[in-house]
Amino acid sequence: MTTAIGRGRWIAWTGWAATRAGRSGWRGWRRGRPFAAGLLLGLGGLELICVSWAGLGFLRFTGTAGAASWALGALFVVAGVTIWHNPALRYFSGVLAAVMSLVSLVAANLGGLLLGFLLTAVGSALALAWVPQVRSEHAEMAARR
Repeated sequence: MTTAIGRGRWIAWTGWAATRAGRSGWRGWRRGRPFAAGLLLGLGGLELICVSWAGLGFLRFTGTAGAASWALGALFVVAGVTIWHNPALRYFSGVLAAVMSLVSLVAANLGGLLLGFLLTAVGSALALAWVPQVRSEHAEMAARR
């Protein structure tokens, strides 16, 4: 069964072509930087903040540990965003996040009950291990065809 609207017109009418272009742009941006490292650092920082903010009901995190959780959590989020927007600073941010994750074990209630510590430690390791892909001339010529 055919419709009056051709396939090309249907794709343009629904906006599906724009979605495809957006997805390929997103994919290229994500692959060009240590995306998972920044995501894990941000999630770990947010976890530290949320644990100190909400508490567990019977356990309130106030005082020095609460302040350290907020400060370290904010620094982890900043490190994650820095890794996303400037991949050249991945070594600096990765080492800083690794040291801060160890500090969070002592200063911020076992690093947000160990979950924040694990997220930030893995995120900093991924940031340090990420290497940008260098495309060879042969691969570029094959991509053009």
